[in-house]
Amino acid sequence: MATLVTIPGIMSDARTWAPIAQDLKIQVDGVHVADTTKDATLEDMASRALSDTTGDLIVIAHSMGGRVAMEMGRQAPERIKAMILSSTSAGGPGANEQEHRQTRIDEANADMSGYAKNWAPKVLSKENAQNDALVAQVRQMVEDCGAAVHERQNLALLHRPDATTYIGDFPFPVLLITGDQDHLSTKEVHDAVAAKIPDATSIVLAGAGHLLPFEQPKAVTETVRNWLQEKSVI
Repeated sequence: MATLVTIPGIMSDARTWAPIAQDLKIQVDGVHVADTTKDATLEDMASRALSDTTGDLIVIAHSMGGRVAMEMGRQAPERIKAMILSSTSAGGPGANEQEHRQTRIDEANADMSGYAKNWAPKVLSKENAQNDALVAQVRQMVEDCGAAVHERQNLALLHRPDATTYIGDFPFPVLLITGDQDHLSTKEVHDAVAAKIPDATSIVLAGAGHLLPFEQPKAVTETVRNWLQEKSVI
């Protein structure tokens, strides 16, 4: 048995993995929600998650959280029994990323509510973007996150390490899952990450964009549970 560590993405919190963690909690020792709101680097976010827990861990992470999870795997590979990465990537910053992130920071600092309103539909599938309740849930979470956390997390991502330099040393199994309408973390992106990890599986789930845990929680739970059982982790 191990503790399930859930790691949200940017501008997100425990709501990201709550339904999935609820369904899986009887098969783990406990659930810990990583705090990614206080630290200025992904490395420090990972260190906090490790220091706030003990023993063996199953790590399940979304988007930015996936980068935190990979860093946990670098810092303490002996503690990780399995890792699930949803809608993420592994490379370092892109050539024009600083300008792009600064624009996002400026927009959110000027009007976080308006920023949340514009952002939410863009990261959902075409169908889910029409789900008023889901869009409202995502918007509220982003607003609750706040502009200061948004800026800190964007800067942390801007200075992220290139995880492709170390994920090939992971001694634990990794599952990568993404949505079939995710235009950020595509199947091709995930397949490329999986190809660098000794024991990795890449799966695409239907009916979801970039916010896969919110859009298809039941499918995610079933996929994760089946994979963990296949790997004899639970």
